Amino acid sequence: MNSKRLDALLAQISQLNMAVIGDFALDFYFDINPTSSEFSVETGQEVHICQQPKSYLGGAGNVAKNLANLGVNVDAYGIKGDDVFGREMAHQADKWHISTEHLLTIPGLDTPTYTKPMRDQMEQNRLDFGTRNLDFQQHANSLLSQLQSSINSYQWVIINEQFRLPLLNKETLGQLQTFLGTNAIADLRSLGNEAKSTLLKVNEAELTKIIGTLTDIETQLKQWVNQRNKPVLATLGEKGMIYASPTEFHWQKAIPVHCPIDTVGAGDMVVAAFSAAKAAGATHQEACEFASLAVHISIQKIGETGSANPQEIKNVHDAIGN
Repeated sequence: MNSKRLDALLAQISQLNMAVIGDFALDFYFDINPTSSEFSVETGQEVHICQQPKSYLGGAGNVAKNLANLGVNVDAYGIKGDDVFGREMAHQADKWHISTEHLLTIPGLDTPTYTKPMRDQMEQNRLDFGTRNLDFQQHANSLLSQLQSSINSYQWVIINEQFRLPLLNKETLGQLQTFLGTNAIADLRSLGNEAKSTLLKVNEAELTKIIGTLTDIETQLKQWVNQRNKPVLATLGEKGMIYASPTEFHWQKAIPVHCPIDTVGAGDMVVAAFSAAKAAGATHQEACEFASLAVHISIQKIGETGSANPQEIKNVHDAIGN
């Protein structure tokens, strides 16, 4: 893909309307000072001195943020609470100009939040809020109805399943696929076998669970894709990514990185960038190349679920000499 083609894709991406439906969360980071020897006067317990609190959209929200950073107009379909984390989620969405008209606020619900203490740029034991809400799925049908009524206004839809007790289950995922068509992708932690009508994104660990030890990835992946009769986008870390369908196979090698990386959210970046490029008219090979550029940028942003904007993508594209 030359610079002129990349510019054309980026221009088209800025005109897109896309929807993200699924498990929206907040990522809350803070640094722990390991040298503070302070104890509470009231309890006698050790005090952990923290600093630099930062929050980002996580889960399906991270996909939505990545799309918005690429220039896409994004509508969020999901659930949040009316607590402090829910208010911060709404603030973050507003900052990225993500529409929250369909991000339902449910009184009494704990907003899903991944609290991530950092020490020396390393994530410590996570503290999770609201990721096992029992009430999510009772709101799924309402969101599906809203999405179906607006489906013709979107060029692409992304489905995200993140939680152990997710928004979507087997039944509602099946209903969703009846009206999505082919301009959609599903990134699913546990419901992958139910993506029977939709392009499915899997990472290397998920792929291993499905097809076994990866001794010959190309042959094994082609066999599986022929069995499911639907395309797959497989992310393979430093080995890159593969788009495979019953009639097409493309292996996009990763761009080498020679510095520390943070791969948290890398799969979300691939899903967002691949989807934006495809919705803008890219071929599958071009979409993989575009996603490779974007994820190369995002993984070099330490201590956050990294993203990439059009100028950063153009800079990397020019630097590697395409």
